Amino acid sequence: MSPRILSGLLAAFVLLATGCKDPDGATGGTTGAALYAYDSATSTVFVFSDVGSVYDGTATSIAPTKQITSSVFSSKISSLAWGGLCLDAQHAYLYLVSDSGNIVRVSNLRSQSGTVNSAEVVSFSLANTGRLSGSTFGQAALDPSTDALYITENSGSGTQIWVVANASSQPQDASVALQALQVSGDSGGTGVAAGSGSVYGFMLDGSTVGTVVTYSGPRLRKGTASAFTDANTLIGSSTLLGKYGSLALDTSGKLFVARHNTDAGATTAPIQVFTTGLFGQAYNQPPTYTLGDPTAQADLRVLAHAGTKDWLVGLRGNGSTAYGTIFIWKSPLGGTAAKAITVTPTGSLFKGVAVDGNAS
Repeated sequence: MSPRILSGLLAAFVLLATGCKDPDGATGGTTGAALYAYDSATSTVFVFSDVGSVYDGTATSIAPTKQITSSVFSSKISSLAWGGLCLDAQHAYLYLVSDSGNIVRVSNLRSQSGTVNSAEVVSFSLANTGRLSGSTFGQAALDPSTDALYITENSGSGTQIWVVANASSQPQDASVALQALQVSGDSGGTGVAAGSGSVYGFMLDGSTVGTVVTYSGPRLRKGTASAFTDANTLIGSSTLLGKYGSLALDTSGKLFVARHNTDAGATTAPIQVFTTGLFGQAYNQPPTYTLGDPTAQADLRVLAHAGTKDWLVGLRGNGSTAYGTIFIWKSPLGGTAAKAITVTPTGSLFKGVAVDGNAS
């Protein structure tokens, strides 16, 4: 019996042994979470200090609890990358990434309100050397256990993920040299998530995977800051993967994947959820769970999870067009419907959102 089959049998035994456990609440309940959304129309971070109150309230057009501003936002983040907002909830840093490779770091995040003190905002950038021709930067993810920031880069000539080591100590105006995480032949890399030393990437296509049976098309990869391997890949029709594959990771081993139903030509639930233990078993595996409304959330472009708390949020997008709607799921695997909110005053445009599970 092959090692891959043996590992699959072992995983099945573990699932049976833990089958009575409710998957929701594994990330620490829902209290004490705050939501951050970057408004591209005003170059402002909107803060909703209590996601629970937003979700449980009757209002659907809601003013933020406070706003965070800085002249650095408008000068360095002229166009936020899709999914270009992430945070280090353990150390209270917020990161903003532009689609041209500029990065802004805000410290003492939870105490910020109004204009950020100049000593608490730092800007740096990804080096020009090593960039792909005609590329655009996309989703960003921060692994607090390693202080590494991961940023997707995609172009017609290929795709790669930049690894920014020591993200919290990068100095003002630093130019970060390329440390690339990639697999030769992969393309369409638009999603990344990271935690506990592991990195997850979504790629729309690439070289075939497998030997006796081969698979092509959209894929999820699991690796470290130094490498992905074909052995840790989920690929094939059973996965239900499709563009653009924005990723979100909780702290109980669940990877959420957003599929843009409109652009993917799909009509089923737009979010696939895979337990991270599936990587390294069979390639062509179905998601452990699916969720979301295939019509109301047909154009999901960005996902973010609170990590230690059971909140999932999403943003709409079509092409380069952003919208002012934020979807919020409370205990998403419990079957609760998303609440859609807009922000007052109207006119906001969101391409990045993050949820702080350690807000209080």
